[in-house]
Amino acid sequence: MTLHRTILTIIVFLCILTAPYVYAADILNQIHPYISVSGEYDDNINLTSNNKINDFTTTIMPGIKFSNMDAKSGIDLDVSAGYVFYDKNPNLNYICGNGSLNAKYMTSEHVNFYLQESYSRSDNPREQEYLTPVADNKYVLSTSTQRSVYSRNVFAPTVEYQFGQESSIGVNYRNNIYHTDASISENSIENYISPFITYWFDKRNGVHLDYAYTNGDFEASPDLNGQKVTARYMNRLNPKATAFVEGAYTNQSFALSSMDYNIYEPSVGLTYILTSTLTASAQIGYYWMEYLNQDPKYNGLTFKVDLANTDVQTTYVLSIQGGYTEDYFTSQNLGFEKYYRATGSIKHNLEKRFSIGFSGSIERVEYIGQERIDTIWSVGPSASYQLMKWLSLSLEISHNADESNSSYGYIDNKGILRLTASY
Repeated sequence: MTLHRTILTIIVFLCILTAPYVYAADILNQIHPYISVSGEYDDNINLTSNNKINDFTTTIMPGIKFSNMDAKSGIDLDVSAGYVFYDKNPNLNYICGNGSLNAKYMTSEHVNFYLQESYSRSDNPREQEYLTPVADNKYVLSTSTQRSVYSRNVFAPTVEYQFGQESSIGVNYRNNIYHTDASISENSIENYISPFITYWFDKRNGVHLDYAYTNGDFEASPDLNGQKVTARYMNRLNPKATAFVEGAYTNQSFALSSMDYNIYEPSVGLTYILTSTLTASAQIGYYWMEYLNQDPKYNGLTFKVDLANTDVQTTYVLSIQGGYTEDYFTSQNLGFEKYYRATGSIKHNLEKRFSIGFSGSIERVEYIGQERIDTIWSVGPSASYQLMKWLSLSLEISHNADESNSSYGYIDNKGILRLTASY
């Protein structure tokens, strides 16, 4: 348990002890303990192209959920910890854990506080992007080729002053700590701060400005000092549609100066509310990337499309992006790469107690300075059934592959059966 999480737990219990009996009882009713037992078969646990190792793991994970969120304040908390048992490779057994926190407090003086916290401890070679929902089906580009335990803790508060219905000024901060036991990876710490202002001149015209500074401390690689400036002009075409023009400049400066580079990226976009549950956004632009002390320069089209539906019966998300990515504070720290990705998932409730789903993704990576191109893709169905009010059963199956022109390619199939009891 991290220091932040320990403090949060103490605060919650102090609130319970000092609150009036009725209020304390209401808080206790919002605390829901649970325990899950899952079995997973994986036919390629190290994601290798040859000498594949298969294994069956059993995970026992108790946890607790708490939620009292309303329009003005509250927290959503989900914390769990457990143990993973390997059948054929007991030397890989380890303690696992997950935690997420979303909190907000909006004052009558229009000073608002927000907090996101995320913690994970795993040995999964592919790590999910932090602070993104599982349904988004997004993973960091780096993939570990050694089955080792790693942990990540992200602490991200925001403070803002709202001086208009849609206008605000504030600052975002993020502390991102990555620790790994893998001998081929390295620990890292990110400290990120970003002051911002959003100002609407009238109901149709507005601007958003932000500056971001990143300090990266790496165990072995050169440390990073990064800066990014973004300016956006927004025009509300109608109550449902908003068009925008954006310009961004990024400078990444390393302790080893030969790695320094700049990125220039103008773009235009549109956000649209299709229905009360369906929203869409699209953005297209162009980028120029240049190393400051080297000849190679790269440029190309950038694009991003997002579609999200939150209907009670059917929920789905679709995301498409292209151009480039920057991979830092991960197991490999791959840096700047040409990158294209499409991800999506859908969940449909067939009836009150039974739901089915499907997820898929495809990524293409062109590695800078290498003659290596990877096409990474994954597909898989899922299903969940509420056996009783307090007991649920779920099944996930996935096929994952990396079609690479190098030795890093792999094919992996796995299935997870999970039983969860909650109170």
